[in-house]
Amino acid sequence: MRTPSALALALLLVASACASSRPPSRSGLEHLNAAGRTDTLPFSHGVLAGDFYFVAGTLGIDPATGKPPADVEQEVRLMLDDVKTKLALAGLGLDDLVSVQVYCPDLALYETFNRIYASYFTPGAFPARAFIGSGPLLRGCRFELQGTAARR
Repeated sequence: MRTPSALALALLLVASACASSRPPSRSGLEHLNAAGRTDTLPFSHGVLAGDFYFVAGTLGIDPATGKPPADVEQEVRLMLDDVKTKLALAGLGLDDLVSVQVYCPDLALYETFNRIYASYFTPGAFPARAFIGSGPLLRGCRFELQGTAARR
């Protein structure tokens, strides 16, 4: 008989926990936003639901210009630093991410993205991820990332 892998066991545990527990009540949700947020856009930076934290789509915008920087690598760093800030709102870090979706209109940027992205995580402990070819992104960005984190 074949022994299940650690990943298979982890997925089984998550699936059984989700199946056996009721979703959090509306009052059990905590909507978090970075201090000093001045926009009135209709979304939260993150939503805490029990032990799960859902991070809103995040762009790599230069705060000084309100636009993505010309340098692709700098855009990735700005985006990941902003994701770190949003995770910190819930007392979490990048290593708490369990799933990430990255949207990119130019799949030729995949290797460049991976090089910078990998440097932000503990080696070998990356979240599950989809890198999705997309249409144009807001503000002319080359990447948008959203993710789900879990408390340990």
